[in-house]
Amino acid sequence: MFDQEHRHWETPYLPVLDEVTLDRHPADLLLSGAGTDIDVLIGWTREEANFASSLSEPYAGTTREQVLARARDTFGSRAAEACTAYEEARPGARPLDVLMDLITDELFRMPCVALAERRAARGRPVWAYQFNLPTPAHGGRLGAAHCLELPFVFDNFDKWSRAPFLAGLDPRVRDGLATAVHASWISFIRTGDPNHRPMPRWERYGRDSRTTMTLDSVTATVEDVAGYWRRLHHPVAP
Repeated sequence: MFDQEHRHWETPYLPVLDEVTLDRHPADLLLSGAGTDIDVLIGWTREEANFASSLSEPYAGTTREQVLARARDTFGSRAAEACTAYEEARPGARPLDVLMDLITDELFRMPCVALAERRAARGRPVWAYQFNLPTPAHGGRLGAAHCLELPFVFDNFDKWSRAPFLAGLDPRVRDGLATAVHASWISFIRTGDPNHRPMPRWERYGRDSRTTMTLDSVTATVEDVAGYWRRLHHPVAP
């Protein structure tokens, strides 16, 4: 659920720290708890937040002033600088698009990157990806939205025949990427390593390179793909 007035996500369903089954945040357990030695594959879609409101008419009228007000919650006195950075990264975008990018980073990409950073700093295995392939459905307004990677991960598009957000994908690109992504996940499940042919070599995320696999019509590894935004959110970060 998305709070239209304040442009915030409401998340009523979250893990509960009950001091029995779960006594610490799950991310902390992957750093210094039961999950320390578990291999981690972590990632996000490029436009995670678009799934929530990019198709909602009331949000189409989002103003820059509202985006700036929302940015103050995250960036404080640096809100104007942050808004300008997000605007420059998406030339010609509506304020709503800028808002969705900001929320995507705040709720999805930056937390994923933070966990990868902390795992890498401890020398623990972690692989990172960014799913970039946009869907042409709904006039392209969804971009690479939240959950879009799931049918690629499971390579089961026949089970998604009633999912309108997948409409219009080029079958050749769709099926080729699904085969590659699915094989990576299967390899990771079986061996703890997502590498397989014919995808490019996928190195672990490390503090020296921050290698991230970009999943699109052309797959490629990129070093520190979120680096500019990581430094924008955390100015002291290297």
